Amino acid sequence: MKKEKLEEDKECGHQSVWAHLPGTCLREVFLYLRDRDRVRAALVCHHWHHVVRSPSLWRARTFNFSGRASRARRSEMETAVSFARTYGGFLEDLEIRFSHPINSLVTRRFQQTMQAFLFALRKTRGRLRSLAIKHMDLDRTAWCRSVRNSLVRSLSFYLRRDGSYLSYLNFRGARFNLQQGLEVLEAVAAAQQHVHLGRRPGIASLNMQDFFSQSLPVYSSPGFAEVMHRFKGLSSLTINYSCLSDQLLEALAVACRGLDNSGSLRTLTVRCHIQEPHGQGIWGSSWSHLAKRCPDLHVNMSVERILSLEGLSRILLSEIPVRDLHLSSWYFSEQEWSAKPALTQVVPGYRCRLQKLTLDLNNSHEKIDEELIELILMCKMLAYLKVWAFLDISFLERLLQSRMEKKSMLKTIKVRIYTNKYETQEEDEQLDEILLRYSPLIDSELNYSAISYPML
Repeated sequence: MKKEKLEEDKECGHQSVWAHLPGTCLREVFLYLRDRDRVRAALVCHHWHHVVRSPSLWRARTFNFSGRASRARRSEMETAVSFARTYGGFLEDLEIRFSHPINSLVTRRFQQTMQAFLFALRKTRGRLRSLAIKHMDLDRTAWCRSVRNSLVRSLSFYLRRDGSYLSYLNFRGARFNLQQGLEVLEAVAAAQQHVHLGRRPGIASLNMQDFFSQSLPVYSSPGFAEVMHRFKGLSSLTINYSCLSDQLLEALAVACRGLDNSGSLRTLTVRCHIQEPHGQGIWGSSWSHLAKRCPDLHVNMSVERILSLEGLSRILLSEIPVRDLHLSSWYFSEQEWSAKPALTQVVPGYRCRLQKLTLDLNNSHEKIDEELIELILMCKMLAYLKVWAFLDISFLERLLQSRMEKKSMLKTIKVRIYTNKYETQEEDEQLDEILLRYSPLIDSELNYSAISYPML
């Protein structure tokens, strides 16, 4: 009897410790639990139930919906709606990913899930501060017109009525057609008008990469520049080059003007791909005007598979305040194409402000070592360099030597040296020797990596 009584006392004592654990400590423990485990924990006692209902446990959520049909994935969508009905009032940061829908059944389920989810958010009076809905790919054949229209209506209705608290909005990979994309932006802009009338901060960061369908020349639509004119106070904007025009740059210059006449826009990220419309002409004066209105503006440019000097010169104007430049040819190889004009005539236009340079070049038919070294030494503010290209091993040694002699400010060097050989043992040994020779510099001052890579 005494032994049983002792065990019972120990068990009660163990339970009492957890029962009286402060809510702050319990919340830290519950942060590491999955949703279903938190629901079970809420059934333990009144104290735990109260702690589980703490807003801090439910403020941020990410839902991943696959584009493939299955019972398990259908339950994922049902779980998301159930979450919104129960904890939507606490939710502040929401991310939804919907990848590669394969048929109309999956897209209809997603549309119905989003409709129910957004309705539940409104009913629980949730106030989202951050919303990201990524990779819907609405231009895929899996989306029939009626389902696509229903989804756009649900999104527009929610954003117009409850988007006034948003500070971050991300529709990357939505692929709207022009009319539907403008409808969604109109809804957001309408909500932002109420924000500024109430003197609350509005959307500061807007990610519109692949917001429109790839084939659309959005730059020719006056309506796009008009609606963007209504986004006051943007500090970060991500957009495709197919959306850029003189009218848009003027709209941004006006919309982002602060009370002290200094622009709020600090980061403009532009992606340009060869398969998207990119033949429009933009005046350098339009870029200069925007840079003047927004003196802290940093432009990040990514140009993919546009290789001709004429094309690059039209896109990469010297008036653009580029701080981060990414040029890529991918696996495209053409004997008549040359990377040298870009390295000697285009990129040097940014030598006074370029801080980050990324090059992915399939230059198997020409050597660019000399041109690249000269460019790096020319860009006095360059701190980050990532190069994937056909290069001699000696290029890396010359680069590190110039860095050791303080001829450059590089802090990060990432190099992938392409080779036409399947076996790279000889190149790897040479890279190891260079690493050993410059190890004092690398260990103390550089974020460094270099590998050889067979490109066959």
